[in-house]
Amino acid sequence: MSKICFGVIGCGSIAKKAFIPALIQSDVAELIGVASRSLENVKSVSKNYDCRGFEKVSQLLSSEDINAVYIATPPSTHEELILSAARNGKHIICEKPLSISLNSVNRIINICKKNKIALLEGFMYQFHTQHEFVYEYINNNQMGDPILFEAQFGFPSMDKNNFRYSKELGGGVLFDAGVYTIHAARKFFKREPINLFSIINFEKLNVDLSGSILMDFGQNQMAQLSFGFNNYYQNYYSIWCSKGKVKLNRAFSIPSNLQPEVIIEYNNRV
Repeated sequence: MSKICFGVIGCGSIAKKAFIPALIQSDVAELIGVASRSLENVKSVSKNYDCRGFEKVSQLLSSEDINAVYIATPPSTHEELILSAARNGKHIICEKPLSISLNSVNRIINICKKNKIALLEGFMYQFHTQHEFVYEYINNNQMGDPILFEAQFGFPSMDKNNFRYSKELGGGVLFDAGVYTIHAARKFFKREPINLFSIINFEKLNVDLSGSILMDFGQNQMAQLSFGFNNYYQNYYSIWCSKGKVKLNRAFSIPSNLQPEVIIEYNNRV
């Protein structure tokens, strides 16, 4: 089987710390080249990983040696890059959020369908085996019916120039951390909520800095989600069932060397 030949667009921390090292270790994919707004980053990454460095994104997208791209740029740039990649026949992994509006996402989906392009939004946490363990444990053991899915994801303040604090670049905690909690709740219950209520806090900046969401999935099942910038670090979800409770202490951002910890409360024992 031939390997998937990737081009990486955006040489920020996620690409350098997570995706590219994983790609280098893969048996089914390989890194062909990188492109970024920063030519300094392009030169550094291409040298470190012995791959091609493209001065322009358009050059990477037109390369016949590349058949898939990984996009790790600020959210406001995603739509333009995805549409261009799709028109160039490249399959796409794009970091979350896929885009910054429903209309934009619909345009993205339509062009990918038209060009028969595979598209994956980069919620990589979901492929960690700890989640499969939790789902199977609840489904196969005597925990009773799931009632409440609770999740928190947030972290301390960042450099003031971080794109997450820029409305123009698609920043804000909902797009950055909140989407994980929403994705996880929908994935667990395997359906969409029928009602929701949210509180979003903007404070003095022009982006949202914290928020909470209550989702009603019907059938006596709910999700209670919270997320924030400038917060004490939290990164967990728990599932409260009629006869017990399961909690993952590190649910969303998961280091490759982390030993997962699942806390199970059942029959008055932990």
